[in-house]
Amino acid sequence: MNNNESNNKRIAKNTGFLYFRMLLMMGVAFFMTRILLKELGIEDFGIYNIVGGVVAMFASLRGVFASATQRFLNFEMGRKNEKALNNIFNKSLIIHLILALLLLIFAETIGLWFVNNRLVINPERLSSANLVYQFSVLTALVMLMTIPFDAVIIANEKMDIYAYLSILDVLLKIGIILILSFTEGNALVIYSLLVLLVSLTIRSLSSWYCKRNFNECKFKWFWDPKLFKEMGSFAGWNFLGNTAFVIANEGTNILLNIFGGAPINAARAVAYQVRNVSQQFTSTMMMAINPQIIKQYAEKKFQPAMDLVYFSSKISFFLLFAIALPVLVYADIILELWLKIIPEYTVIFVRLILVFVLINVFHNPLDTLFKATGNIKNYQLIEGGTLLINLPLSYFLLSLGFEFSVIFIVMIVVEILNLTCLILLANTVANFSIKNYFIKVLLPCALVVISTLPLVYYLLTLTNSLSNTIISILVLVIFIVCLFWSIGLNKLEKSKARSGLGILWMKIKR
Repeated sequence: MNNNESNNKRIAKNTGFLYFRMLLMMGVAFFMTRILLKELGIEDFGIYNIVGGVVAMFASLRGVFASATQRFLNFEMGRKNEKALNNIFNKSLIIHLILALLLLIFAETIGLWFVNNRLVINPERLSSANLVYQFSVLTALVMLMTIPFDAVIIANEKMDIYAYLSILDVLLKIGIILILSFTEGNALVIYSLLVLLVSLTIRSLSSWYCKRNFNECKFKWFWDPKLFKEMGSFAGWNFLGNTAFVIANEGTNILLNIFGGAPINAARAVAYQVRNVSQQFTSTMMMAINPQIIKQYAEKKFQPAMDLVYFSSKISFFLLFAIALPVLVYADIILELWLKIIPEYTVIFVRLILVFVLINVFHNPLDTLFKATGNIKNYQLIEGGTLLINLPLSYFLLSLGFEFSVIFIVMIVVEILNLTCLILLANTVANFSIKNYFIKVLLPCALVVISTLPLVYYLLTLTNSLSNTIISILVLVIFIVCLFWSIGLNKLEKSKARSGLGILWMKIKR
C-alpha cells in the first residue's frame, strides 16, 4: 500500500469515528437545549448563557487550542523526531498551566466585578449567578489543562479514543439532565456544579489514557529556552487570537444583556447551539484531515498539503450547506418542533447565525495552513484585530436603536472582511495561490449556491404543512448532494471520494 492510500485510509477511518461522535453529540445537544429551557426557564437559561458563557466558549475552542500543541507534535512526527515529542508535551503542560493561572487572575478580578456591577441580572438571582460564575471558571480551567492530552490523542490520530471520551462526556451530561428533572432546588447552580464534575472526570480519563499509551506523556521537568520560546510564542499568539474570538463572542452576548436583558441571551443561546451543532459537521472532518496537512507540510510536500486545504475547504462548505440551508429556510417550523418554548428573536438569530457559519466554514482549513507554517503572529494579529471590530460597531448600532439582530449582521460583515484578509496573507506566507483557491474552491461553492435558489423559491410557495416541510427538506438535501457531485468535485476529487467512501463502508460492514 503506497503512502497516499495509507493516508486516505487513515483519514476515512478517523472521519468515520468522528462522525459517529458528532451525530450522537448533535442529537444530545438538541435534546439538552429543549430540556434545559424547560427545567431552568427562559430567564435562568439566559443567565447561564451570559454568566457561564466562558465554559461554552472554552468547550467550542478546546479543539482549536489543542491544535497549537498538535501542530508541534505532528511536525516532529513528520520529521520522524521521536525524541522531541516528550519535550514538546511537557512544555505544553507548563504553558497551559501559565495560561490557566492568567485566566484565573483575570476571572477573579475584572470578570467578577463585571458580573456583579455591569450585567443585567434580577437581584434575586444574583447570588446564584455568582455561584454559576465560580463553577464556570473552574470548569474552564479544567478544560484548559485537558488540552495537551487532547492534542496528543489527535496528533496520534487516535480518533476512536477521542470519540469514546466525547461520547462518555455526552452520556454524563444526559445524566445531569435526568438529575435536574428529579431535583427540587436551585437547578441553575446544581447544573453548573455537575458540569464541573463531568469536566473533571473527562480530564482524569484522558490523562490516564495518554500516560498509559504514549511515551511522550511521561512528565519530567527540563528547561530548554529555545523550545520554550518557540512554543511559548506560538501558544501565546494562538491564545491571543482565540481570546479575541472569545471576547468578540462573549462581548456581543454582554451587549445583548445590557440592551435587552437575560431573555435576549436565551434567544442568542439557542442560536449558538444551532451554530455549534452546524460547525460540528465541518470541524469533525477537519480534525481527521488536520494532522495530514501539517505532516505533508513538515515533509515539504507543499502541493499535496495545498490540495488537502482546497479539498477540505470545499467539502466542508458542501457538508454544511446541505444541512444549513433547510434549517435556514424552515427555521420557524423546526424551532417550534424542537423547543416548544421559543424565546423572542430566536428565529431571526438562527437564520443569521447560519449565514455567518456558511462564510466562516472557509476559515478552518486556512487556520490549519497557518499553523503548519509556524508563522502565526501576523495571522493572529489580523484575525484578532478584525474580530474585535464586532464590539464597538455593535455597541454603536444598538445605541442608535437598531434591532438586536444587527449584532449578527455585523458578525457576517466582519467575517467576510476577516476571510479576505486571511486569503491575502496566506498568499504571502504559505505559497498559497489565490487564483487556484478561487477556481478550485470559491467558484464551485458559488455555483452550487446559485443553482439552489430557484428550487428554494419554488419550495417557499408551497403550503407550510409538516408533511410538505419534511419532503421539501429531503428534496433540498438530495439536490445539493447531486449538485456537489456533478459540479462541485473535479475528477480526481471524485476518485478520492469514492475511495474514501469504499474504505468507510468496509469498516462499517466489519
